[in-house]
Amino acid sequence: MSRRIRVLEVVRPSLGGMKKHVQGLVQGLNRDRFEAFLAAPKDETCIQWAARQGVGYVFLEISDRTLSLSDATACLKLRKLIRAIQPDICHFHGFKAAAIGRVAVALCFFAQVTNCEVADALVDDAETASHEVSNAMVDRCPAADTEIAPRVVYTVHNSVLSRSGMHLSAANASAASPTTFYSSAFLGKMCLYTERALTRFTHRVITVSKALHQEYSAISGLGPGKVRHIPNGIDLERFLEIRSPDSQHPVSTKRDMGCAAKTPVVGLVSRLIPHKGVKTFLLAIFSLGRMGFTPQVIIAGDGPFRDELEAFAAELGLGDQVRFLGFIEDMVSFYSALDVFVLSSFSEGMPLSVIEAMASGVPVVATRTGGVEEVVMPGAGRLVPPGDPESMAACIRDALLYPEESRIFADRARLHAGENFSLEEMIRKTEEVYEEVLTCPGSKTYH
Repeated sequence: MSRRIRVLEVVRPSLGGMKKHVQGLVQGLNRDRFEAFLAAPKDETCIQWAARQGVGYVFLEISDRTLSLSDATACLKLRKLIRAIQPDICHFHGFKAAAIGRVAVALCFFAQVTNCEVADALVDDAETASHEVSNAMVDRCPAADTEIAPRVVYTVHNSVLSRSGMHLSAANASAASPTTFYSSAFLGKMCLYTERALTRFTHRVITVSKALHQEYSAISGLGPGKVRHIPNGIDLERFLEIRSPDSQHPVSTKRDMGCAAKTPVVGLVSRLIPHKGVKTFLLAIFSLGRMGFTPQVIIAGDGPFRDELEAFAAELGLGDQVRFLGFIEDMVSFYSALDVFVLSSFSEGMPLSVIEAMASGVPVVATRTGGVEEVVMPGAGRLVPPGDPESMAACIRDALLYPEESRIFADRARLHAGENFSLEEMIRKTEEVYEEVLTCPGSKTYH
């Protein structure tokens, strides 16, 4: 083998599960076989991580909005980056990154870019990146007439339909204005048409849940051989140890989180955006208070709706009961402080937070959406309809009121997580997809 297989991982702005997924994948790839590069937004924690891992990291700002004027700029910048790095595989994560990325790949076949232009683009990137693309890479810039033909892999992390609100819950749909409804319907059709058009530039699609596999296969028209289901995986050892027989429950962690040692603690991990249903969770906590239960509530995560959610909690009179922690790095300590974990989302692919909570031995209450039912099996947790705060409150109450039953559920959940959601297995199956696409017609072959 003359050189390692170059894989360019591209991800949109994310502070949640998608970021963890990409970092876990890149970190675990076989370094003897693959050379990984990461194109992602500027993120100090990610910059430090990339530097530690020796991963080429170039800033690429992709708007999280369905449509943005900056999309064209991101596409052109990514095209130049692809021509400079000459990846054998481009792996796009999430709908937005995949839409822009596949257009950029297509442009590589038609646009003529001079060596100077490519080099200048890399220089611009290197000036802003903490882990620079090496000067040797500039020397490897292709000639203008060189064919750039990376194989394209796209991981679907969430429903394509949910991006535009096409399958709002009844609770949300009833509250939506006619303008919002028609806007959502229009954007939904655009997402579908865009996805179907771009499948011709896609060699393999990976879905993180069976539910997404079914949905994507139906809307894309791709054959079954091109759509693969690879469940999300986590570093199991890191979380399974929390409540192992050899480990004591770290009561001090509750104090570290600002909670009284003997007070029940209910927690949620989420990006603070509308479809995560955090308002529903806060309404459930309010209802729980009327039932006579007032646990301490901690919310880990950040996002554009944090101020609005904090104001909403204050309006409900929960200001002293609910703490917004922002983004936290030490998730092991967070889960160890919890007596109940809650997922309130209206739409999910396969949430890593639920898997982590289950592996940590924390009783789970989650909304029945997407791939959640594949994680929270019967007898391993409590499921509620999305957008139903009363049902959520009742399940949280039961989890606190019947600790023995909750412990049985949690033990089953730990076993299920340990057997089915290994990070190593996720990486192994993804590497198999990488090897497979290299043999697709027109691709390069390595020996």
